[in-house]
Amino acid sequence: MHPRGMFALFLSAVLALTPSLMGQEQAAAPAKPAPPAGPLKIAVIQGEGATNSISGRTATQPVVEVRDEKDKPVPGAEVIFQLPAAGPGGIFHGWMRTQTVRTNDQGQAGTSGLVPNSEAGRFNIKVTATEGARTGSLVIAQTNVQRTGDGGKGVASSSWKWKVVGLAALGATVGGLYAAKRNGTTPTAATPAIPVTITAGSVTVAGPR
Repeated sequence: MHPRGMFALFLSAVLALTPSLMGQEQAAAPAKPAPPAGPLKIAVIQGEGATNSISGRTATQPVVEVRDEKDKPVPGAEVIFQLPAAGPGGIFHGWMRTQTVRTNDQGQAGTSGLVPNSEAGRFNIKVTATEGARTGSLVIAQTNVQRTGDGGKGVASSSWKWKVVGLAALGATVGGLYAAKRNGTTPTAATPAIPVTITAGSVTVAGPR
């Protein structure tokens, strides 16, 4: 065979084997692992520290915003709101203790139909957000009271405060009259005594301590 023909045959064989060798080399190269996704952040927009009325059957609906590690809103994340199984707390829509919602385009999600139960006191609502392999959680603290704006012991204390003021004024008037009589003087009729009015307030009876 002519040398040129042999060279051409050798070159064609090398070119034929090159893609196969390159494919094996690429297959042998390990794939780079994807960087781990950062945890989700949850910010409370509404409901933290809220007071719910048991008698009025009203409660503040919690609203949260889900963000990524760069503080950007995460739409489409699954958010679960979980109420306590016992003690002060509430229910969703008359029977549920958990509610699952999806975040909107702004990364926000909130509950609906939350009503307090009949037990007064502080409780926590657990919030868990999930999007793919990322997750995050926090708790929202709320308090149930018999009625919103109930002053409790503060009302009774205020009432007793005015009783003490009234009794003190009455004691001062009586003491002045006694001192005048003892010194042999009589208060003039032209100086009328200052009337003292004592209003009975509500009395709160507490159990033994």
